[in-house]
Amino acid sequence: MAIVGSGSENAWQRECLIEVTDGTTHLALHALTETIEIDIGERDIDVINLVNLGQIPKHGNHGITTVTFEGYAKEVGTGGTGDQTATGFWDIFAEKPAKDTSEPQQVSIANTNTRFRIAILWTDETGETVADGAVANTQKAKRFVIAECFCVGHKDSFTDGILKTTLTFKGSAFDKTGSANIKMESIDGGGAGTFGALTTYVPGTTKW
Repeated sequence: MAIVGSGSENAWQRECLIEVTDGTTHLALHALTETIEIDIGERDIDVINLVNLGQIPKHGNHGITTVTFEGYAKEVGTGGTGDQTATGFWDIFAEKPAKDTSEPQQVSIANTNTRFRIAILWTDETGETVADGAVANTQKAKRFVIAECFCVGHKDSFTDGILKTTLTFKGSAFDKTGSANIKMESIDGGGAGTFGALTTYVPGTTKW
C-alpha cells in the first residue's frame, strides 16, 4: 500500500469522508469538520455477591452510542435537497437538514426528532468523494455506519476567537427487533470480495 494523503500502510491518518442523511438530504460534512469521536458504548456488567464470597456476573444491555463532530460553519444550514456539501450544522440539530433553502436562512428550533444515518469512510482510493460509496477491491477502506440515530446536541464556542461548533448524535446499538443499528466494514485491497455502496437510507425500514 503506497503512502497517500489519507494515511500510510500502518494507520489511517489526516482525512476521511463523512455523510449524514435523513434519507432525503445527504450532507457531506468533511469540509466543515476538524475532529471526530465515536463512542460505541459499553456492554457493561455488574456482579451479584454470594454468601460464600463467590460472584455471579450480571450482564447489562449495550449502552448508548455517541458520535461527536467538531467543526466550523459560517452558515446556519445547507440549502437544497439530495446530495449536498454541508455549509452549516444548526438545521441538522434544530429540525432536519436543508430546512430553509432561501436567503437569508432562518431555521427555528422545533420539537421534531429526525432519524439520521451517519457514515464515516477512511480509504486510500483517491477518487472516492462520498462516505456511502463503493470502493474498488484493489483499494483499502474502513467504514463506520450507525443508523436510526438522533442529533442531540449543538454547542457553539467562541472562546478561542474562532467560532467552533460541537455536533453530537446518539443512538441505540439495536432496534426493537434486536437487529443491529451499527456496523463496521473494511477491505484489505487484496482484490477479493466487494466493498459495496450503502443503499438509500429509509428511516425505520432500510438501514444500509
